[in-house]
Amino acid sequence: MKRWMSALLAALLLALCVGCGNQEEPSGIYYDITGIAPTETVMTVDGNEIPAQAYFYWTAYNCSYFEYQLGMLAAYGMSGDLVNVEDGSVNWGAPFSEDQTLSQYVKEETKSAVTFYAVAENLAAELGVTLTEEDETAIADNRASMVEELGGEDAYAQYLEELGVDEETFTRLQSASLLIGDMTDLTLQEGSELYLPEEDYDQYATYADHILLATQDTATGAALSEEEIAEKRQTAEDLLSQLQASDDVVTLFGQLADEYSEDPGRAENPDGYIYTPGTMVAVFEDAAAALEPGQVSGIVESDYGYHIILRRDLSEGLANDPDTKRALAQQHLQGLLEERMAEAEVTVSEKLNTLDPGAFYTQYVAELEAMRAPADEAAGEDGADAAAGDASGDTAGETETSGNTETSGNTETSGEAEAGSENGGESSGQ
Repeated sequence: MKRWMSALLAALLLALCVGCGNQEEPSGIYYDITGIAPTETVMTVDGNEIPAQAYFYWTAYNCSYFEYQLGMLAAYGMSGDLVNVEDGSVNWGAPFSEDQTLSQYVKEETKSAVTFYAVAENLAAELGVTLTEEDETAIADNRASMVEELGGEDAYAQYLEELGVDEETFTRLQSASLLIGDMTDLTLQEGSELYLPEEDYDQYATYADHILLATQDTATGAALSEEEIAEKRQTAEDLLSQLQASDDVVTLFGQLADEYSEDPGRAENPDGYIYTPGTMVAVFEDAAAALEPGQVSGIVESDYGYHIILRRDLSEGLANDPDTKRALAQQHLQGLLEERMAEAEVTVSEKLNTLDPGAFYTQYVAELEAMRAPADEAAGEDGADAAAGDASGDTAGETETSGNTETSGNTETSGEAEAGSENGGESSGQ
């Protein structure tokens, strides 16, 4: 689930459109494929109506995402039966899990993504959260930028046609993401209904520093000799003795860590790491979790060497790292939305029962090629590609510039705040 949740915060791929307007004669790329009118309701989430164009947009995005990822795996011979060797096309009917084909899995992912954003909009409405003036300006500025980048209003209209959404729905796409950003603000605002108290951030992250005496070469990973390892152990014991005898453990720890620690990431993280569960090796995380802020562990042995760990006060660390604090608040909000998803009353139109996402996407790509053929003939394939991008780029690329305000911590971040550099995480057992 985290994969698409990170993507939906970055790519704005769900519109929650109630009363998007009526079309006397349904049309559009998705209608040509499915025969379902763009504004027809195909899902409801606690009464929030989802139009077909939004649902099919999400379907196309998920197919595009998997097509790209499987293409990367295929380049390394790791895609199994999911990619056809002969032509490199995706085998949507291949088993993806024990009881699902890839196409069936995409269908479940689409339903989950749609439900997530519907629940988010419902919560915003309950709390009275509406778009701010800054949000409205961002939407207007994004539209103007896209018109300029694409080459004018006609090109912009063509772009929306290829995406399969109208202007109102496309605006709603951006609004949903911005509302999530505004609700994230509330989790940081004391007294709000979504406020996350300082002491509750411990649910999502730990703040710890360590002294690492490496038992392997930190550059190559090669194990040190037995004699060198024994010397490292003795040094660790000497340092621990000093700390245990100190009246100011925190100050001394910092001094000793600066002098002795062999963590390659220490220069970038001189006071330690704020990390989420699963970031460090288990023995490190278990030892840190057993400490109170200000306490020091015994000698903890991992594959990387000998650690002495100082648990730090998370609230102090977050006070100096607002980006990480916001990412954790966003993770908290995501958890609340997931809870509401589990409780939501979701109905799905019978017209979607026979939908095969893989077949749908294959036809969608063919329709795009047909739409672009005149431009290809007039300007050449390279020129057309520059103006419109490929099918995957349209569903996963341009919309990224259309109002994404929630990329803190890079929420591919699935909203997780994996603070600290990669080197720091690796030296600590990652």
